Amino acid sequence: MNKITWCCLLAALLCSCSREYIFAEKDRLTPQEEEAVIVYVCKFLRHDKKIKLTPEERSIIQDQKPDFAVQYRGYKEGLLSIRWKLPNYRVLLLQRTGKLLAEERADWVIRIISDTASGKLPKDSFGSQGEDLSLPPL
Repeated sequence: MNKITWCCLLAALLCSCSREYIFAEKDRLTPQEEEAVIVYVCKFLRHDKKIKLTPEERSIIQDQKPDFAVQYRGYKEGLLSIRWKLPNYRVLLLQRTGKLLAEERADWVIRIISDTASGKLPKDSFGSQGEDLSLPPL
């Protein structure tokens, strides 16, 4: 290969790596859909006995708006993360991947994370230890 071919290949590689696909507004959850997901999760958390939460923590979950983040991968599809900051440097983190409004049972990962050092966790803290639970359809 000559010098020009190598330069063209390198330029193409650099251009393709630096572009990030920006999803259109229609691909994203609407504020109403986000609210429906939060209400759905709160309803589940209110009645679930496996998750070890104090009455104060359950009250926080019902009364405070959580952090809500989505890393989109397609039309209303991606990595969804919902988290509440709880007392004593605890965080309740719920995560789901795939079609975010699918009608079938949803596989969620629910984690209660304690960070006694700083109380700070990334907003989209995927990969922490937790329990996998399957919630009924929305």
